[in-house]
Amino acid sequence: MPLSSSSALKIRPGLASPIEEPQRQIHVDCLPDGEWHQALCLFSDIHYEQTAIYGAGQRGETSSHLLVAEDGVPLFGARVGLYTVPMLNRGLALVRFGPFWRHAGKPFDRERYKAAIQALIDEYCVRRKLYLIVRPRAHPDIYPVEAEVLAEMGVLPSSTTMLDRYFVDLSLSEDEQHKSLEKRWRYNLKSGLAHNLEVRISEREEDVASFQKIYAEMVRRKNLVYPGIDLVDLMPQLVKLPPEMRLHVALAYHDGQPIAGNAFSINGDVAYYVFGASSDAATEMQAGHVLQWNVLRWLRDNSDARWYELGGPGDPGIRQFKKGLAGKRGVLLPIQEFHYCTDLAARGVVKLLFGLRDVRNRVQRWQRGN
Repeated sequence: MPLSSSSALKIRPGLASPIEEPQRQIHVDCLPDGEWHQALCLFSDIHYEQTAIYGAGQRGETSSHLLVAEDGVPLFGARVGLYTVPMLNRGLALVRFGPFWRHAGKPFDRERYKAAIQALIDEYCVRRKLYLIVRPRAHPDIYPVEAEVLAEMGVLPSSTTMLDRYFVDLSLSEDEQHKSLEKRWRYNLKSGLAHNLEVRISEREEDVASFQKIYAEMVRRKNLVYPGIDLVDLMPQLVKLPPEMRLHVALAYHDGQPIAGNAFSINGDVAYYVFGASSDAATEMQAGHVLQWNVLRWLRDNSDARWYELGGPGDPGIRQFKKGLAGKRGVLLPIQEFHYCTDLAARGVVKLLFGLRDVRNRVQRWQRGN
């Protein structure tokens, strides 16, 4: 899909090829959201954090984007969150679960990923003098390759406890999947199925509204406070994305009333558990187990996704749930974020930002304890 000729281009010196070679264009902070999402649809390594919707500055950051094309056809790109200190013009450039670089249905090209990382370094470290952090997209087969390339390029890993991800293997048959579930998870699923809950999967506006209502009640009931808790407000926009990344909503009904929900997506070759919500009644009926089991069935029948990502471990109860669903044949993938900076002032600013973040996290943990 060539980009429209109306898009503004910024060509970096030294990157333009000779006339007889394919022409490479670099689009920086100039593409309309619709064109950005059309470009994303060409890739198999899509993530919501790389959409214009998630990258709209809702975290108090400035949104930036970079897309490199060849003869108008996108090659790779990334959405970047910027945190800078006024006057100093120094700070952090954060790439969440990107860049995207693997064209759907095309051969694996390691050098393209290397070029994508170099383009990010050139724009955000060399030109803007920022501290770059790359959080690669979690993928059991691809992440190890990306981590290797990053280390080779001097983009160094930093330990973290927040990025590990559980994966369900979608290549299993239903019988194999059931046998893979941990014993306690199978027992809870059997108990939940005995309640004869009705599960419906759709992208309808009224189902999104029902999910959001259950979610809001859950947040109030549990006094939940954590970064990104308001991202559920973006659901009406996510269900209107192109089919390649559209959000789906699964609702569990008891006596005709929705009591629990699961919002999930198929983004390229990975399906994602995006949001979950439940009432007290749903917990007693093991509705979460029934919902996830039905989503697995739906994904096997309606997608080519290889893995179903459940997100990070979370608190002990959530960890037990996800570990049991991933089961014996699933994966807990350790993920690191990778750092690169050559500017001393940027390093100092980012150290200050990290300190403020740690204070915020301690306050939120205290709030949850109350």
